Order: sequence, then C-alpha cells, then structure tokens
Amino acid sequence: MFKNDARRYRRISLSLPVRIVINAVDEYEGRLLNMSPGDMAIITDANVVVGDAAVISIEGLDVIECTVARVFPDGFAGSFLLSKRRRALLTEQLMMLANPTFSDGLGDRRASPRHREGNSRTVCRLDDGASLFVKIVDTSVNGVSVDAPRRPPVGSSIHVGRRRGVIVRHTPRGFVVVYETNTTDAGSADADTTHILRAV
Repeated sequence: MFKNDARRYRRISLSLPVRIVINAVDEYEGRLLNMSPGDMAIITDANVVVGDAAVISIEGLDVIECTVARVFPDGFAGSFLLSKRRRALLTEQLMMLANPTFSDGLGDRRASPRHREGNSRTVCRLDDGASLFVKIVDTSVNGVSVDAPRRPPVGSSIHVGRRRGVIVRHTPRGFVVVYETNTTDAGSADADTTHILRAV
C-alpha cells in the first residue's frame, strides 16, 4: 500500500488466529496483531524476508494476499491493495470487531429510510477536541454521510451534533459515520431530525 493511502486508515488491534502461506510453498500458523484496510501485523515464527508473497487466511474475517513489508523479531507486517468495494467491506468488518457497540443494526441499515438533507450543516467534534463544520448529505436512524473539509482516519470516534459514532469509510468529498446504538435519551424534548441520521 502506498504511504499516502496508509495514513488514511487507523490500525485496529485484533487477536485472531491466522494461517499463512509464504511464496505458495511454506505454511505457518500465527495470530493477527493489528490490521487496517491496507496493512496488517502478524505474530508468527514464519521465516520471511521483505518482499515475500504471503496469503493470510484470517479466521472469521477474510483471506488476503499481501507482500511482506517489514520483519520484526516475532513476526512481520504485510501490505496489500484491495478494490474499492472489498476495502469498504473489510473496513466495516474491522469496525464491527473493534467497536461491538456500533454493530447493532449495521446489517440492516441499508433498509432504513434515507433522507437527503439538501444544504443542512452541523458541527462534528473529534476526540482530540477538534471541530469540523460539515454538510449533511444523507441521513437515517443509524448514521450519516457528510461532505467535509478534511477526512479523519477511518475508525476515528466522532460526535455529530449530540450523537456519538465512528467513521467507517471515506467518500470522495467526506466520510460516513455509523452511530452508537444507545446515545441520546429517548425522552429528550429537543431532539430534532439533525440527530436522526444514517450511514450509507
């Protein structure tokens, strides 16, 4: 993966069993240490060097072909390139594994009614205290798609209005947020449509 692309993604710490095939010959077992939609780190006793081809079968996740990019004492890091669609699917899988509280409702969110917001704008707040003024593109009960002046890394926690969520993928002009399932109080009298949003 190119360096500029790699910086778009946050590595998610995961511990999953993996099976490794190096250069289509040698087989090993190991454990996933962390992963992003463009690279991964694996703990293993596999004998590899930078540039080796590796096929990684990650239990419960995916089978990915990668290139060994870095070797460390107890394993290696591999980089890979995915199609846009496959990268989006992997990103959602990683977000669900890393943020179980965001998982409820993800599977059926595309069935939720979508609402185009025209020129509606709001303020997003990141965990580091930074604010983003964004244009809401598309909303439903599960999340929101926005146009934004910059795109925080995939996996970043973010508040859109008073709703907390996580950035699950980038779009050409912004990003998509899936909301945490239990956020605002159901009895809040001043909750408006700005806070009833969706992910695309």
